[in-house]
Amino acid sequence: MTNPFRFDSLSLDLPFMDEAHEHLMRLLAIVDEADDAHLPAAWRDLVECTAQGFASEDRWMNDTCYAARKDHQIQHRVVLEVMRDSITQAGEGRLLHVRQMARQLRDWYHKHVQTMDAALALHLRGKRFDPANGRSGPRRSAVAPARA
Repeated sequence: MTNPFRFDSLSLDLPFMDEAHEHLMRLLAIVDEADDAHLPAAWRDLVECTAQGFASEDRWMNDTCYAARKDHQIQHRVVLEVMRDSITQAGEGRLLHVRQMARQLRDWYHKHVQTMDAALALHLRGKRFDPANGRSGPRRSAVAPARA
């Protein structure tokens, strides 16, 4: 059976990023399927997940001195601000707005992953970054060590 939440176009071949992207897309699917009574809670869960995911990426970019981090982080801040504003709108019963936001978020997120996150994944792979400890792996020497 095929996993309905698997989005091959979002795969960056970096497991810790791919898992985070798939988790967000699962929550976005829950938002899509939520009835009006459950939509505000589903949206809050999505916003919380997005905030955590963006914070992790921001930390990875800072930890590895990623050159394009400023532009990438600005996108995170702007999108998260709009999403948080939609929590208020959901609470006020403006659910159509939240549903439209979910559709727009999906389109933006696909583009963001395929461009900004793809470049970040390439950088993190090159640094041999380990998110468990926030460190890069040992640098490869251009010269092989001398043998005794």
